[in-house]
Formats: sequence, structure tokens, C-alpha cells
Amino acid sequence: MPDPAESAAPAPNPPPSGTRRTRKFVLPEHHHDEQGDERATERIEAFLEGPDATPRSRAVTVSRVRYPLELDTRPDWTTAFRHEGARHARYGRSASVVLIELGGTLHDAAVDRVAHRLANAIRSEARETDRAVRVGAQSFRILLPETGGRAARRFAERLDRAFRTNPGGEDDAAGVALCVEVATPARTSSLEDALADAENRLRARLPDG
Repeated sequence: MPDPAESAAPAPNPPPSGTRRTRKFVLPEHHHDEQGDERATERIEAFLEGPDATPRSRAVTVSRVRYPLELDTRPDWTTAFRHEGARHARYGRSASVVLIELGGTLHDAAVDRVAHRLANAIRSEARETDRAVRVGAQSFRILLPETGGRAARRFAERLDRAFRTNPGGEDDAAGVALCVEVATPARTSSLEDALADAENRLRARLPDG
């Protein structure tokens, strides 16, 4: 007669005590919102620390270093724009483009100086995830991922203030106006179409439009 101890099936190994369900993290929709930035930082820190983190470890202040944005080449910016347009079409993610033209009284000799001043303002205000490019002598485009229309307009306002207060040598910008348009697609439209519409609006506002 077989021994019952030998015929009994071995008990399954218990799952490791450290095993836990995979957690999913989602960034907030508008990363240009200042209060949203603070909430996003708290969510990122909590996600990285895990649910077992002690209150003391969560109270540690994390220093954030903000590096100046470098302007893209035209091909690199176009590639980034195409990828962001695909993300919007596939996942419905928010994205905006800020279009800027230098207008007003601006002599040819001062164009590059004023454009350089605007580029510095863009570097100081844009985020590391944003993409900026100079598409013409007096034209700039700034791609803002995860940013809706309202946040993009606030960014444009901050950029205008930074441009006005940015110190420089000669005050070439005294008679210069920043003509700004914001392209933000609706959920059912494309980022490409939104940019084309904004280009038409901006062109109509310019003196030679």
C-alpha cells in the first residue's frame, strides 16, 4: 500500500513577499501650469518612493535644476513636431505651438540683435521638454508638449515680459512688437491643421500679410 506522504502532491511555493502589482504613472495634462508643476513633482516623488515610503522620506526636499533650452535646427524641430502630432492623434495628448513674429519698426541691421534677444527670452522661459526654432529672420516657433491653449497663452505672456525686460546693449527692441498666435488642436483635429490655421491668422495680422 503506497505511503500517503509520498503520494501527496507538493504544495505550491508561496509568492515572494516582495512581489507587488505594477503601478502606472501618468503625467498631468498641462505641464506649463505653475501649480500643476508642484503637484506633478509631488506625484513623481511619491511614485518613485512607492507606497511603503515613510513620511520622513517624503518630506525630503528635492532640488530641481532647470537647464536653459537650446534652440533646434529646422529639421530637428520638424521631426519633434511630427512626433508630437502623432501622439495627439493616437492618444489625444494635449500639445500647442506658439508662433512669434517680430513686427513694428525694425531696421535690417538690428534684426539679428533683436532676434537674439528674443531667443534668450525663449531660453529663459521654455521648459526642457519644449522645442523652439527660428524659422526665418523674424520668425520663431515653440512646440509645447502636454500643454493646452490656456497654458500656452500664459507662456506667451511670460515670454513677452521676459523679452521686454531682458537687458541688452542698444535698445533695438523699443519699437518692436511681438505678434503672437497659439495653435492648439481640438481632440478631433490634427496638430498640423491647427498650426496651418494659426499661420494664416498670423500672416493676416502682419503689415505685409
